[in-house]
Formats: sequence, C-alpha cells, structure tokens
Amino acid sequence: METLNTNYTGYTDEAKAPVIVLPTCKGTIVIPVQHIIRIQSISNYSKLFFAGGKTLVVAKVLRWFQEQTVLCSFVRVHRTHFVNISFIKSYSGSKTGLLFLHNGELISVAKRKKAGLAERLNNLHYSFTDTSVNTSPFNIKKIMAA
Repeated sequence: METLNTNYTGYTDEAKAPVIVLPTCKGTIVIPVQHIIRIQSISNYSKLFFAGGKTLVVAKVLRWFQEQTVLCSFVRVHRTHFVNISFIKSYSGSKTGLLFLHNGELISVAKRKKAGLAERLNNLHYSFTDTSVNTSPFNIKKIMAA
C-alpha cells in the first residue's frame, strides 16, 4: 500500500509542525500550516486550499492571516492570494507574473508584488546554497544596489 507524501516543508513529526487555530461555524479547528497550499480572499471571508484537495471557508480577512507569525512561509502575491512558498513549483516573472503550484494551479502575481516575490524566492534559494552565482530555479535576476 502506497501513501502520498504531501510534506513539502520538511517536517517529519506532525507534533512539532507549526499550527494555526481557526474558529469556524462548527467550532475551533487546529490546522498544521504545512498542509495549506494557499489562502484566497473572498470579501470578508477567506478560503483555505489544502494539499488533499479540500477547502475551508472562514470568517477572517486575508490581512489577519498575513499578521500571523506562524505563517512566515507564506507570501502575498496578489490582493486576493496568500501562497505557501513550499508549494511553488515555478515562477514566470515575465510581462504577466504567474506562479505554478505543485497541485497544478496557476496564480497571477500583481505587478506591485512581483519585485517582493522575486526577492523572497531568491533569498529562499540563497539560504539553501553557498554559491555567489545565481543558479535559482526561478530564473530571476537579482538586482544589486550600486
């Protein structure tokens, strides 16, 4: 019997994984952050998308999620999208910025968020490598201040 491993963030022990506590209409639930792919804003509600294909709608605005320190592995890429960096497969930062996620979804990146996303992805890449050459799989040019 095979099991599907959706653990992209490197946590091997569920008990040590960061969690977020969310109130819902059915009570309070505890969700491991590593299972959230992205959070989408829907007016005064937010829709959470999970690795197993399930979704959850909660009465919280996207800014509330942005202020949660446990969600430090997420990046705001659009007015309506807050994406887990661990689930980003590739990024096309050409004329129209597009994020390709591991689950096959395409997320558009706002013009004003492109530079911040590129910097965040490059910093993430540089934290794993010890080279001075940009060999980022995201093909983003790093701009150095003169």
